[in-house]
Amino acid sequence: MKFWPSFGLKLRSKLLLVSLVLLLIPWLGVHYIQAVEGLLQQQQAKSMATIAKASTVLVAQYPGLFAERLTALKESHTSNKVAVASFNTLTEIDGYQDEWQAYTSLRHTFSVVNQLSPKNKIDPQDLTVRYIFAQHQNSLNMLLDVVDDSVVFRDPRKRQRHGGDAVVLATVDAQQRVHRYILSASTFGQINAYEFFGSYLDPVIIQQQPAIKGAWQRSAYGYRFELSLPLSMLKQSLALAVVDVDSEEITPQVLGLGDVRDRDLFADVLLPSKQLATVLAPMATDGVRIWLVDNQANTLASVGQGDVMIADTELNSLSDLFYQLFLTEAVSDDESISHEQAVLVSNTVKIALQGQAETGHMIINDDGQTTIVAAHPVILDNKIIGAVVVEQNTNAILGLQNQAVKALLNTMLLVFAIMLITLIGFASRLSFRIKRLNQDVTKMVNGEGRVDGHFIHRIEQDELGELRRSFAQLFGRLTLYTDYLEALASRLAHELRTPIAVIRTSLEHLEQTPDKQQIYIDRARSGSERLNSIVARMSEASRLEQSVTKETLQDFNLQQLLIDIIPVYRDIYQDVKFGADIPDEKIMIKGSQDLIVQMLDKLISNAVDFHLANTSILIVLEHSVDEKKMPFVEIIIRNHGANLPEEVQQQLFQPMVSIRSSVTLTAEPHLGLGLYIVKLIVDKHRGKVIARNWQQGVEFCIRLPLTTYNN
Repeated sequence: MKFWPSFGLKLRSKLLLVSLVLLLIPWLGVHYIQAVEGLLQQQQAKSMATIAKASTVLVAQYPGLFAERLTALKESHTSNKVAVASFNTLTEIDGYQDEWQAYTSLRHTFSVVNQLSPKNKIDPQDLTVRYIFAQHQNSLNMLLDVVDDSVVFRDPRKRQRHGGDAVVLATVDAQQRVHRYILSASTFGQINAYEFFGSYLDPVIIQQQPAIKGAWQRSAYGYRFELSLPLSMLKQSLALAVVDVDSEEITPQVLGLGDVRDRDLFADVLLPSKQLATVLAPMATDGVRIWLVDNQANTLASVGQGDVMIADTELNSLSDLFYQLFLTEAVSDDESISHEQAVLVSNTVKIALQGQAETGHMIINDDGQTTIVAAHPVILDNKIIGAVVVEQNTNAILGLQNQAVKALLNTMLLVFAIMLITLIGFASRLSFRIKRLNQDVTKMVNGEGRVDGHFIHRIEQDELGELRRSFAQLFGRLTLYTDYLEALASRLAHELRTPIAVIRTSLEHLEQTPDKQQIYIDRARSGSERLNSIVARMSEASRLEQSVTKETLQDFNLQQLLIDIIPVYRDIYQDVKFGADIPDEKIMIKGSQDLIVQMLDKLISNAVDFHLANTSILIVLEHSVDEKKMPFVEIIIRNHGANLPEEVQQQLFQPMVSIRSSVTLTAEPHLGLGLYIVKLIVDKHRGKVIARNWQQGVEFCIRLPLTTYNN
C-alpha cells in the first residue's frame, strides 16, 4: 500500500510538506494578534487625541500666560533668548558634565564678538564658550564649557575678586532691580559668588551671595563652569560674561550672553510655566506625559510621569517560565531629554504647529517599544500660539498582546501533539523502508563473502530510493571487481607464459645451435629477469605496506625536494617535456622524503606511459586552506592523453587494477600495483589522492597536511 503519490518527492520535501502544518499556527496567531493590537492602538490613539484636545481647552483659558511668552518671543528678535529645559534628577554642582550628557542637543555657543571691542572678533582657539540651561525645581542650572588656551587664576594673596579668569552674572529680580555677581577663584573647585557694582574689570564688592552655587573644573581644552541660581533671584532676563585674562599687559577678552553692562541687552530666559503645569496636571493620568510648547517648539510646561516598571512579573509555574521565552516584556518609559526632544521635533508636533491636530506612532528607543503621540494646536485670536503634546506608551496593549500569545501557545501545544502523532507514523514508515533495504543488502553477500544474487530494484523517488540505487551500483562494481580477481589467475598465467616460453625456446635453440649460444643465453636471461620482475612486483605491495608503517616522519621542505627531483626526471625521460609551477616560498610538511620520492616515481612513470607524443607533463605545487581553515599542500601531475574510463576511476588505487590492454615482450609487466603503492604512501602521510579527467587528459592530485610555509 502506497502512502505517498508518485510525484518524485524527495525525503526532505516530504518532511517539509509535513512541517507546513506548523505554519498554520503562526499564520493564525499573527492575524489574531495584529487584529487585536491594531484595534487597541487605534482606541488608545483616540484617547490621546481627546486628552490633547481637552488640555488645549484648559490652557486656552489662561491667555495672559501665553501673552507673556509671545511678548518675550517678539522682543527676542532684537535680543538673545534662552530656552530652558527641565532636569528630572537632582544635579550636584561640581563642575563636571556627567549629568549634562543627555542635554548636549540643547547646547549653544556665545557670540564671538569681543564685548570690550565690539568691532573685533575673538579667535575661537583663544576663547569659545558653549552653554546649556536647565531648570530643576526652584533653581536654574547652567553649564559653561569654555575653550581657553591659558587659564589664569586670581592672586590668592590679594583680597580683590578680580585679576584672573572670571564669570560675571547679571539678573533682574521681581522688583526690576539689577544685580551683578562675579565668580572667580585662585584654583579649580568650588567658587563663591560676590555681588558688586561698577566695572567687572575693577569691581567694588558689596557682599557674598551664598544662594548662588558655582564650581569649575579643568578640561582638555580649558575649563567647565557649573552654576546654580535660585529662581527667586530671577524674573525673566539675565546676562552672562566670560572674562579671559591672559596677562596683566594684555587687555582681557570678554564673550557674553547678552551684555551684563546694559540691562536693555540682557537675554530673555524662557522658563517653563508653573501655572500652566498646574492647569495641565489633572490631565496627566498614569503613564501619560503632556508638554505645552510655543509656536517655536520651546517647552512652556510639562507634566506627568512615564510608565515605570517597578519589578518583573513573578513566575508562578513552569508554564509561566515557558511563556516568558515568547512574550515581550513591558519596559519603562525613556524620560531622558533626548527622548523628549525626539518627541517635540516629530512630524506630529510640526503638523500641529501648522494648525492641524495629528496623532502618530513612534518607535524611539532600541527596545522597539511603540509610543503614541497626539498633538493639538492652541489657537488664540485666530493665531496658532502653540500646541499640546500628549504621549503614552503601549504597555497596556502589550499586556493584552501577551495574553493573546499565551492563548496562541496553548493552541500551538495542541497542534504539536497532533503533529507528533503524524511524525511518529511517518517515522515508522521510514523505519520499515530502511529495514527492508538492510535485508535486501544482507541477501546480496553469501556466507563465503562472495557477492551473490540480484539486488532488488524498487520504484522510490526520495533519498532512500537514491540510496537503494547507489547500493545497486556498488554491488555492480563489486561484482565486476570480484570477476577481475577471479580472472587474476588467468591474467598471471598470461603474464608468466611469455617469459617461460622465451626461456624454453632459448634453451631448445641453444641445444640445436651451439654456435649462437650467446644470443639464446641473453634471451633466456631476459625471460628470467622478466619472471623475477613479475614475482617481485607481486610481493612489492605487502613489503611496502610493512615498510611504510615503520617509516619515521620528520619535517622537510617539499618545495626544495620538487626543485631537486624534476631535473632528474628530465634526464631519465629525455624524450618527454616537463613543465613545473613551483612557488618560491618554503613549504614544510611532516613526512618521509624517500616515500614521497617513491610516490612521485610511480606517478611520473604512469604519466609518461599515457601521455601523447610531443606534449608536456606538468608538475604543480600549491598551498591553501580547507573548509575547516586547516592548511594543506597539493601536488598535481597532469598529462595530455586519453581520459580515464568513468567505471574505473573509483577502483584505480586498489591492488591488481590496471587499464593497460596489452604489454609487449620488452615492456615492463603491469600488475596494477603502482597506484596502490601511491595510495599507501599518501595514507601514511594522512593525505588524500584522487585521479580525475580534465579537458585534454588526466591529472593526479595529492593533498597533504601542511606544517608551515614562509614567504
